[in-house]
Amino acid sequence: MSELFGAISPLDILDILVVAYLIYWVLLVLKGTRAVRVLIGILLLVGLYALSSLLDLFTVHWILEEVSIYLVLAMIVLFQEDIRRGLARVAKPLVSTGWRRDNLYVYQEIIQASFRLADQGRGAIIAVEREASLEGLCDHAHRVDAEVSEELLVAIFQGSSPIHDGAVIVQKQRIAAAGSFLPLSTRPDLRPGLGTRHRAALGESEETDCMIFVVSEERREVSMAFRGTLYPVATPDEMRLKVQLMLSMEEEAEGETESIRSLREIAPVSPEAAAPEEEP
Repeated sequence: MSELFGAISPLDILDILVVAYLIYWVLLVLKGTRAVRVLIGILLLVGLYALSSLLDLFTVHWILEEVSIYLVLAMIVLFQEDIRRGLARVAKPLVSTGWRRDNLYVYQEIIQASFRLADQGRGAIIAVEREASLEGLCDHAHRVDAEVSEELLVAIFQGSSPIHDGAVIVQKQRIAAAGSFLPLSTRPDLRPGLGTRHRAALGESEETDCMIFVVSEERREVSMAFRGTLYPVATPDEMRLKVQLMLSMEEEAEGETESIRSLREIAPVSPEAAAPEEEP
């Protein structure tokens, strides 16, 4: 036994840890996506390939070897969205803005504007940058660079405003852009009737750690999207509580923190249960 462990070098241990992390990362990325079933099929093909080599099944082995080349290309094309989302997760620490603890004043203005817009029957979506940069969402939007205020947010989402379509992006406690279009969620469990605003909020919250405030135009209700989950908000006080819980969270690659579990106990809503909305 001592000879066995003596033959293992530090590089061997590092090699094992890297492979284990890569496997964990792949499973984490594929969790909850349509690629899970495909992954199972690929594992079966790999097992069949190994078995054909072991049993000297030349024809089967040759066919699988030839097909594998095209299979890789097909996987890249079919699951480009899942691959893009996974790479975004990996790159997130490298492009961190370092702005985790946000100014609560900014959220207070957003909260007041959200409920005021809901009372007016105006749809809205506001994304607040945290650690992961949202600069890419500003590239094709209307640059604003203004202080966050209730009055300005309400004015932006009025029907007469030329930039009321799309989302407002808040960066470093300022309104950086308006009229930005967020990526829609492609999760297979989403109900077909889910509104575009909710899909957009879910899509961006699945890829980054931003907080997104959504106002339903038809139902006049306010929701928040965070880490791929929609949370309905009945009152401004409840929204403040949720924001405080979100700000207290620490990013963890593994599972949920205690704060996440506490947050989900406060009336979370699944994408399937979210009410549909008509988009302008």
